[in-house]
Order: sequence, then structure tokens, then C-alpha cells
Amino acid sequence: MDPDATQSKDYEESASDVIKTSDGNYVVVGTSISWEWPMPDNMDDILIVKLDGTSGDVIWNKKIHLRNYDRATSVVEDNDGNYVLTGFTSSDDANKSDVFFGKVDPQGNVLTKKAITITKNYDGGYSISKTADGGFIIGGEAGHSHNEDFMILKVDQNGNKKWSKKFSDHPDNSAYDAIEASDGNFYLVGSKRIVNKLEDIRIIKTNSKGNKIWDKTFGGDKDDIAEGIIESEDNTFVIVAGTFSYGKGGDVLLMKINSDGEVIWQNNYGGDKLDKLREYDGNSVSGRHLTKTPNGGFLVSGNSSSFSSFGGLWVFKTNSSGSLLWNYSNKDLGGAFAARQATDGSVIVAGPGSSGDTGDLFVVKIR
Repeated sequence: MDPDATQSKDYEESASDVIKTSDGNYVVVGTSISWEWPMPDNMDDILIVKLDGTSGDVIWNKKIHLRNYDRATSVVEDNDGNYVLTGFTSSDDANKSDVFFGKVDPQGNVLTKKAITITKNYDGGYSISKTADGGFIIGGEAGHSHNEDFMILKVDQNGNKKWSKKFSDHPDNSAYDAIEASDGNFYLVGSKRIVNKLEDIRIIKTNSKGNKIWDKTFGGDKDDIAEGIIESEDNTFVIVAGTFSYGKGGDVLLMKINSDGEVIWQNNYGGDKLDKLREYDGNSVSGRHLTKTPNGGFLVSGNSSSFSSFGGLWVFKTNSSGSLLWNYSNKDLGGAFAARQATDGSVIVAGPGSSGDTGDLFVVKIR
């Protein structure tokens, strides 16, 4: 619940990412939207919640306010044990926004909150990952609202901008994830609008300075949108995407590529109904839908109508070759935006849930 709320319906909360912290607990980031009328100055605020790793009890629950509309999309723990997050910050939530960078210590004290400007228009961060030099790489978008470009932003450990790159092409291009590979190059994944308002998976590889090495698209004759990328073994990479070109009525796709962007394998997951990673409604929060498991497999979080009526929480795990190991669904909870597996085999899942007229942030632990 929002720290300022007296009852659940005062605010709508959702989670976009969850991590297991070095002290054995969990940290969840997301957004709190006020349902007050008239609307307050802080209509949307960032929520960051720390949970006890054993009981799930709230250790602390904080709200971060910078402008009228602030929302967090991704979080990572830095080398000092602090929690570093990115997202969007805006005064009007329509024509002008900036990348949000924040840092919170293990006790919940906000150390840093700032806006990083890429263009004069609509900028934002969808993912944040650590880099070998102690800084961070942020993947996102830059440009006009609903007419964005792929964006990659390199910052130091305090969120000071080192450099950024914008990759212009057709309208509506967004990078939903960015990582530094073991060889020092960067990979960005997202979507690229092709023709007739259809989208393809887009993957860009850059060098350590953000200069493009290659730029490739993958997909069929319908919408295919990449949401996440992780490095696997031997400088290979696995991408997760929502696909309407393959499977039945909307599925999830895992694709493994080598460092040259050549496909090694590609698999579909889902049933006969609509299965997806998230709502595809423009500038929505994406989430961290793909993570690596301790034994080298892959964990995917999304939303399924095939395995859960009316589209509930959906998490599935594969082995390192992409073969399905298990499915988990829960019709009482909304779509899963992030999931992580611990070394003991337990899985923590976070996302948006329903509660009367508003939504609540949920966290669930499964085995």
C-alpha cells in the first residue's frame, strides 16, 4: 500500500521489477497512482518496497517524488549494496519527460533522485544494468511521445551522464532492455515499427562507446516485440519477446543468438488463447520479463489466458536449451512483470494485482 494511503482504494500500485538483495531480502520497485480529485501535484510516484526474504513482511515502504509523474521500471543492486533504479519523470506525462535515476540505501534512505535529459521531448528508461566499471547502462526511448527512437544511456555510479546514443529510424522504436556483455559491448532489444503499424523484434549491438556494430530485425507478418535480453554461455544471448506472428493467438517467444546476431534456436510458449508479456499500449511500463536461473535456465514472467482464465499471472521456466520445465499460473493475480529464482529453487514474482476499483502491487513466492 502507498505509504500515504489510509485505505487501498486511495491509490493504485503496481510493480515492475523485483530483485533478491545481498542481505537475503527482496526489493520491489513500481508506481503508485493517486485516485484523489482534484488531482494532486504528485499524481504518479515511484514506490520502492523492501520485503523480508523469509516471511515477505514489509521492512520498509518508501515513495520517491521528483515531478508530477514519476514511475520506476527497473532496479539493480550496486557494488555498495544500494538499490539503483530508472524510469520516467515528467511534469505533464504527455509531451516532455526525462530518464529517472535514483539511488536508495539498504535502510530506505533516498541518496539520489534526478532527471537525465536526452532530448527536449519524451525520454525515459525501461531497464538498468550494472557495468564492469561500476556504473550503469540504461535502455529506453528518446524522442516525441509515440514517435520514439531506441536509446542507450551510460551513467557513472552516481547517475552522472557519460554518454548517450539515439538510433533513429521509423516512428515508434523503443529499447526495453540493455546489457553490457562480457566482452564489453552493449546489446539493446525492443521493437521497430515496419509497415502497416506492425512491429518486429529489433536488436542492436554497439561497442563500448555506444557506436553501432550491427542492427537486425526478426519477426513475421504480425507484431513481435522484444522485452528482455540476457547473456548466456560463450558470448551467446537469449531474447524474450511477445509474438503474434508465431503460435496461436499471441504467444511468448525465446530466441537464442550468437554475437553476430545469427539465430541458434527459437521456441514458442503458450496455449490456444492470448498469452503475452504485458499490455502493449504505447508508453506503458515494460518490466523485467526474462531472468537467468542459477542452473543456467531461463525464467519468463507474463500474462496468460490459456493457463489462467481472463489473463492471470503466468511464469514459466525452461532449461538452457529452451525446453519447457514448468508452467505456473494464478488467475487471482494480474500479469507478472518480473520473476527471480533463488539458489534454493524458490521463485519470487511481482506485478500488478486487482483490488476493487484500483490495483495493488503484489509479490508472491512459489516453489
